[in-house]
Amino acid sequence: MFLLALPLAAAASPPRPPPPPRSPRVAALVREAEAALDRLDIARARDLWAQIYELERSTVAICQLGQLDRRLGRWVDAAGELTRCVQEMRPPATAMERRLHDTRHADLAAARRQVAELRVFAPAGAAPVLVDGRIVDESGRTYVEPGQHEVTAALPDGRKARSTVRVTAGESRAVLLSPEPASLRPAAPPPARPAGAPAQPAAPPAPWLLYAGSAASGAFLVSGIVLHIVASLEDSALQAEMCKPRSTGNPKLLEELHAVEVQQHISTAALVAGTALGAATLVVAMLPSGAQIRAHSAGAEVRFSW
Repeated sequence: MFLLALPLAAAASPPRPPPPPRSPRVAALVREAEAALDRLDIARARDLWAQIYELERSTVAICQLGQLDRRLGRWVDAAGELTRCVQEMRPPATAMERRLHDTRHADLAAARRQVAELRVFAPAGAAPVLVDGRIVDESGRTYVEPGQHEVTAALPDGRKARSTVRVTAGESRAVLLSPEPASLRPAAPPPARPAGAPAQPAAPPAPWLLYAGSAASGAFLVSGIVLHIVASLEDSALQAEMCKPRSTGNPKLLEELHAVEVQQHISTAALVAGTALGAATLVVAMLPSGAQIRAHSAGAEVRFSW
């Protein structure tokens, strides 16, 4: 039975076809890059592999770029390149390929510990989406240095969506872009009061309105904070799990990651809604009776009447 199992196993996993031959130009650049690496000229080897990747966008080239950028300390570039490397690598079939597969995942995990990841959620139709002036691809994911970053997007109606975020090394953050408010329309002047007629004082806001606004604002803020903390903890655990070998393409992990992203989106929306509702309640409570807000070209004007 053992002898019969060998031919069946061989038939179940046919040998992979050899890779297509390289062009003479690419082969010459590969030899030059290997010679530079033997001389420990990492920067020169990196430049040569970048030329190779422009000519032949292969998995080998992007993996080499990620390795060399990691050795040069270019962590943002290395994290992006190694991410594409592990996504494009085919499942290992031999012990040597399995060791290489595990090494690439370990290198990616090391690079991600040095950078932060932003996941940008922009309004529909927004293009381009920029992080510090750098275009973000369709996935909305990009790696950045630890620190403060400005995220912007241009909307079809000409308005901008903008957000500023501060991140630390190893952090993954969801960024929700909200469009800027539309220009305030000038308020129509109130009708003229007949001469000698006493002014009618405006009724103060009902107390229940202030209480309800404060309670709703607090509920939104508390729920948003709790959801954000829970989503951040789950996201960190999932990111650590996805960096493990043989986790690429796991549908369960991808489904859980999507659920965490939705939860972060909801928490951000709750925080924004709670802040806006609290500000509106504060304005209603603090402005004197009869206050009017009027817009003009230089800004906004607030008038009070007693």
